[in-house]
Amino acid sequence: MKIVIVNSLYAPHMIGGAEISTQILAETLASTADVHVLTLGGHNRAGGVAEERIGGVTVHRLPHANLYWIGDAKRRGVLMRTARRLTDLYNPRMTKTVRELLSQIRPDLIHTQNLSGFGAGIWTAAAGLGVPIVHTLRDYSLLSPVSSPIKNPLLARLYALASAGYSRRVTAVVGISSHILRRHTDAGLFPHAARRVIPNAVEGGIAASAKDFDRKPLHIGYFGRVEPEKGVRELVEAAMSLPPDVVERIVVCGEGSLRGKLAESCRHDGRFVFPGKVKPAEARRMMAEVDVSFVPSVWEEPFGRVIIESYQVGTPVYAADVGGIPDAVWNPDEFLFPPGSAAAIRAKLLSYHSLPGGEKRRIQEACLKHCRGFTQAALLDRHLNLYDETLAGGGYAAVATAVGQVH
Repeated sequence: MKIVIVNSLYAPHMIGGAEISTQILAETLASTADVHVLTLGGHNRAGGVAEERIGGVTVHRLPHANLYWIGDAKRRGVLMRTARRLTDLYNPRMTKTVRELLSQIRPDLIHTQNLSGFGAGIWTAAAGLGVPIVHTLRDYSLLSPVSSPIKNPLLARLYALASAGYSRRVTAVVGISSHILRRHTDAGLFPHAARRVIPNAVEGGIAASAKDFDRKPLHIGYFGRVEPEKGVRELVEAAMSLPPDVVERIVVCGEGSLRGKLAESCRHDGRFVFPGKVKPAEARRMMAEVDVSFVPSVWEEPFGRVIIESYQVGTPVYAADVGGIPDAVWNPDEFLFPPGSAAAIRAKLLSYHSLPGGEKRRIQEACLKHCRGFTQAALLDRHLNLYDETLAGGGYAAVATAVGQVH
């Protein structure tokens, strides 16, 4: 089988989880298929299409045909970024380039991912080839030209209408969570597409960390961007309100606009540690050392990668009941809390503190078992099944979650 994957960026150009997940998917599929990736480079038209091999995958880097390359987004203001995204609504030059490449490669199936910089119009590039299109939803960029949470409902509605028109050509749509899939289909996108939920694969070994389950004062951790939408302020407030015999140490690992302010507010409380951004291996070590992690986001996270990373080292997670997070959490009835509530986080801290050591050990074992549903082997199996059914003409349930949880 020959598969073309399309994504805005590809290794070594990485911004976030979408690029990581796309590379994992491509290299995993390369074990059983001829995989080509179409992505955008920072060069102009004179440079043409550059080709290279990475991890068994043939990568085609197209010159960007927009106001600027998406890899330079951090240097641009809000107006320039919005204008670039609006250009995605109709970018005939990019569609033409993609059509020419698809005609040369002649894939059996096209699997698009994030399309910022390409534009959803490239779905029309496959129209004359008779090749089915699968699309994976990893963010909300088809719904709005500005970042989520959506700040301009009218502009977002017009943008979503354009995306919906193009999406009529998509054969099957995949959400990395049931929430992100429902957000798009409720907005009228992918009216003719079969629907699936397939969570991201999260790399990393699965091994229980050594913990003193009978020690009562808790060591807790937060790992991620230290921004208002991540709910870190509420976590800090909740932890500060509890005495040292309940919460003994709080690690807030990551960088962001709130880090300095939060560190300053905690300067007289020696329990707090703000190590900043660290290498993945170091973050994983710290994650293994805490008793419990918190993911207190207040915005609609598309997925919950850090939740699975925590489970992989044997550390349970309490998380906000928002976005795609519930699909990733083990035992959501117990380990979810309302977003934006320091009081709810405080209650969960007291709840976990009160558990006997034997129960904490049982929870760790359950978390380790749960995260095995997010491996590369599981990702490969689910995608190959989807591709087989898509090529055969469909015939599967409209929405089937991969891990047995739909919220």
